[in-house]
Amino acid sequence: MPRADIVAMLGEGLSNTAIARALGCDRHRVADIRRELELPNVVQQPLTREQKWRSLTRPLEDGHLEWLGERVGAAGTPVMRYKDRSFSPAGIAFTLQHGRQPQGRVQPECGVRHCVAPEHVDDEPGRQQTRRERRARQGLGDAPATCVHGHDQTEHGRFDLNGTAYCEACKREWRRNPAAMKARTATTREDQRRTIEKLLREDTPHVQIARQLGVAPATVQRVRADLDLPPARSGRPDTHASLEEAFHANTELVEGGHLRWTGYTSSGSPYVCYRQERITAGRVAFALHHGRTPDGRVQAGCSMPGCVAGAHLEDRRIREADRRADAAFDAIFGPAADPTTPTP
Repeated sequence: MPRADIVAMLGEGLSNTAIARALGCDRHRVADIRRELELPNVVQQPLTREQKWRSLTRPLEDGHLEWLGERVGAAGTPVMRYKDRSFSPAGIAFTLQHGRQPQGRVQPECGVRHCVAPEHVDDEPGRQQTRRERRARQGLGDAPATCVHGHDQTEHGRFDLNGTAYCEACKREWRRNPAAMKARTATTREDQRRTIEKLLREDTPHVQIARQLGVAPATVQRVRADLDLPPARSGRPDTHASLEEAFHANTELVEGGHLRWTGYTSSGSPYVCYRQERITAGRVAFALHHGRTPDGRVQAGCSMPGCVAGAHLEDRRIREADRRADAAFDAIFGPAADPTTPTP
């Protein structure tokens, strides 16, 4: 670089770094020429780093801050030069807000591109925690333990602005070798589809499949539709292996052979909840004891109100049989006779 150009710019009062940057030369050479010419050094930046940062911001609506200083790259990323160093305005904003240096990349979480408001920016750990909480509020559940390619999500798991989980390792590999990742993903998806099909045929709930494989419930639903399987049953999975087990799990034996109902009731009536159905406890108890479906209404024939002991329950057929027996007794012994009195 011609010495004359350096001398000319020194005469304009520019700093060694500014001249070196403008001419593409070594700033130490500029400093040597400055000393030869006995020129004083340029007065250092009178503002602190934070003061300069504030001078290059402009408030917008809703508490956002626009960066008025230098921007670099095609994305127009804000940058601030201070004492021969480059700083991230968002990083300075983070330090102002939290009183510590950020970990990883700092970016706004407010949705405004390149906003540098201290309250709106976060570093990597804080950003992921905020997005994890947002995911929980949306009811998206826990992120999978591994991604579809087997990466440990404790280390590589990330969340986007909407709380959707993604794998940072996979993202990096896509950037490095998209062709290889495309082929690998196709193979993984085919394996994944076969696994989903197997679990669906085992009647595994959609939500459980989605969480186990780290896929969206909609993906599981599409596979079910492609296989032309019947619609999945909604609601919680059964907690009892059989209707009989569900019945006895909600009863309590009391003195006299009676059974007290301790389970779900609606409008005072006891119900057995099994496989997304509600069946009156009396009908279940009757069928379990008599081995047949009750005919008509089931009522307790004992002295305990609400008893659900099968041996103490009567349906219409039993009540009619009792009435016929009573009528026959009356015809033989007379209506005034007491059936408990021994016949002479």
